Amino acid sequence: MTPAQNPRVIVTKTVLWFLVGVAAVVAVVRFARGLGVTTALTDANPWGMWVGFDVMGGVALAAGGFVLAATVYIFRREHYHVIIRPAILTAFLGYLAVIIGLMVDLGRPWNIWRPMLYWNLHSPLFEVAMCVMLYTTVLALEFAPVVLERFAWAVPIIRLLRRLTLPLVIVGIALSTLHQSSLGTLFLLSGARMHPLWFSPLLPLLFLVSAVGLGLGMVTVESLVTSWLYRREPEWALLRGLTRAATVVLSLYLVVRLGDLVARGELGRAFDGSWFAALFWVEMSMSTLAPIALFLRAAKDTWATRARVPGQGSRPEAGSGPGKDDGHWAITWGAFLMTAGFVLHRADVGGISHIAVTGQVYVPAPTEVAVSLGIVSGLALIFLFFVENLKVWEEPPPATDHFTPAAMDPVSSQYIGSPWLGEGQRAALAVICGVVIGIALVEAQVESRRRSAARPIHPPRSAAVEVTPRAEGRGHRFEIVSPTVPAAMTEAVAGGGRLQDALLIDSGGEGRLVLFPHVAHQRRLGGEASCASCHHRNVPLDRATSCSRCHRDMYRWTDTFDHRRHVTAHGQSLSCAVCHQDRAAARSRAGSKACASCHQEAPPHLTRVRATHEAEPGLAPGYVKAMHGLCLGCHREEESEVAVADRYLSRCTTCHRNEFASDLEMRRRPPFAVVATTSNAPEDAGEARDGGGTTGGSP
Repeated sequence: MTPAQNPRVIVTKTVLWFLVGVAAVVAVVRFARGLGVTTALTDANPWGMWVGFDVMGGVALAAGGFVLAATVYIFRREHYHVIIRPAILTAFLGYLAVIIGLMVDLGRPWNIWRPMLYWNLHSPLFEVAMCVMLYTTVLALEFAPVVLERFAWAVPIIRLLRRLTLPLVIVGIALSTLHQSSLGTLFLLSGARMHPLWFSPLLPLLFLVSAVGLGLGMVTVESLVTSWLYRREPEWALLRGLTRAATVVLSLYLVVRLGDLVARGELGRAFDGSWFAALFWVEMSMSTLAPIALFLRAAKDTWATRARVPGQGSRPEAGSGPGKDDGHWAITWGAFLMTAGFVLHRADVGGISHIAVTGQVYVPAPTEVAVSLGIVSGLALIFLFFVENLKVWEEPPPATDHFTPAAMDPVSSQYIGSPWLGEGQRAALAVICGVVIGIALVEAQVESRRRSAARPIHPPRSAAVEVTPRAEGRGHRFEIVSPTVPAAMTEAVAGGGRLQDALLIDSGGEGRLVLFPHVAHQRRLGGEASCASCHHRNVPLDRATSCSRCHRDMYRWTDTFDHRRHVTAHGQSLSCAVCHQDRAAARSRAGSKACASCHQEAPPHLTRVRATHEAEPGLAPGYVKAMHGLCLGCHREEESEVAVADRYLSRCTTCHRNEFASDLEMRRRPPFAVVATTSNAPEDAGEARDGGGTTGGSP
């Protein structure tokens, strides 16, 4: 039966191509518009599914490569050589999943090359990054002979690579064990954020031991899945040997994990009836307890079968038929549970257990799930392609199907049959359907983010700053001095600087603020007559209304229209005609009189604010969008006019700074009192007019 006639292969590949199509759309939007639109990540939960599943899970699931390589080439168990190629291929694709997952998750993926040149020898992430890159290269070299076997000119290269097999295996084992344990070392740094049932000084050892067990389980799962897919008999004899070894490894892991909790006095938390205690026992049951019991049951069934069959050898044939008495069902369930359990353990350590401390619940966005499934699906398609077209197995499956032309009558040339939809046509159709669903998924995610939880902002507050010229270029640097400053304190200070009042603008919550020299901006733009440049709309009886009065949420749109206040001000119910002048039109926002006809609004030639028409009148965009749209546009215009290479004004760190003389003071200061306006000395005016002097530079 060829794949064209095998419904399992047809359905599986179609689903995989569909998921690739969905993920492709989300990935394009992610790289085009950033992480905020396509994820549920926050400052409190900066690592999500792409790190917890794609990276940490991918590294663990790929452990079968170094485990099988050590088994065959170091411990000389030659009978496992028949499954070494699928194991190496699975490991190689697993590490590709890690790299792709990192590329998607990194805020600046174009900087992923930096660890190769800028070494931080004190960082566990540096060791993990280098080991992942080097071990991926080793796996590619180990699998390269399988690809090169198809080319006659590659015979010398194949001979060289086979001679290097043992050194490559040794290097691969060293690299893999290093970074499997280093992942645990990395999370030692987050102990204060982790539930005690998962945090342990032995995390590096637990990660390494669990990786060995998971590697054995993943090789078993890969063999069972592909055997079912292509209707071939699994290598039951070899899988029984792997599960026997896995039983020993899982028992060691169980002893170390529970012994560590006892030694630290934390075992009681596993019985306190909390949600995390239940999660702990679910994870332990899936990863160790149930697999150990099932693998022991499989061994018992195997020995019972041998006892009933006189003359049965110590190693049954790989092609022996499946049966309940042989424990095949126990091997299958045990391998799948163990794999899922250890992936859950990685997710618990990477983020779920942090909820107990931070109180910040993270639920992956559907777009995050789509990308993860798409990465796995794409690599699964590559695996199936290699299996069908290269000698990954000793006996590869039949060739893939091709498009069959429509049946035609040779005399009349009339169509008399139906064409078979070939593999290429199915893949294209599935991808197109996935792209359509992906577009709808992204639109839904964007809308949900737009309506996310409210992030109210705090009004601007006053503070005193020290202004000094920037030694590295044009403009000035601003450093906070005190919460208030009297007008008499505007005299010069050391280093050629001056004291000046400024505003502290909310910058995304968490106590983060932007230091804004309001007076310097006002002078630079023309004094009080320039207020309309930024304050383009004012509430009644007010002048230069603060931006926070209308843009009241950090990200969400704010409805600035108070209907009840308007009705009261214009004479209750009789006032409807003041705004809704067309009696025949529906009484809605769109059919009412323009807000600007009554409310003060800066003339278009005076204001730097440009309406985007993204929403109906009376809706103010989020504070971040409004401030970025106003400030960045002006900064970029200034840079273009100055035409210098040091374009510091448009850098994020120009306004959003985390390095201050007193960082805690900057972040956690109580509300400030308004400061008296500083003197209009000629020196101040000269400072304000200096190129770029209106914006704080990065420290």
